[in-house]
Amino acid sequence: MNIQIRQSNINDIELITNMVVSLLKELGDRDVNNKELTGICSNLINNEENLYTAFLAYRDTECIGIITLSEFISLYGKGLCGLILELYIVPNERSKGIGEKLINTVKKYGFQRGWSRVEVGAPDPEEWSKTVSFYKRQGFQEIGPRLKHHLK
Repeated sequence: MNIQIRQSNINDIELITNMVVSLLKELGDRDVNNKELTGICSNLINNEENLYTAFLAYRDTECIGIITLSEFISLYGKGLCGLILELYIVPNERSKGIGEKLINTVKKYGFQRGWSRVEVGAPDPEEWSKTVSFYKRQGFQEIGPRLKHHLK
């Protein structure tokens, strides 16, 4: 199994968006607007502060996985931290070590950027127990649920 992982660039905006849309649809979001997400992705990738990035997993020339992340600062995290926003592996490529390779890439990237930690907002552990178990096998620990409030 020859899997290559590379950091995204501005030429990957449509690919990133399509992969994230696939994830959102799998999670049950039926109101995904590809055009809107493409515009948002373009703004994030083109941000000079490099607060957002994605890593893409390839087998030959086919993209089979993605992980997106953002950098943030917190007192509880003692400075710079990373947040995994989305992780998606195409269904027929799951349980083949690709997610682990993407997580390890994020850990190296975070170390190079001086992060003290990497966090992820995992879905409901009862409904998505395999996902939560995956993160725990990668060394993540539960720190409590996240809540959200839209500011629109």
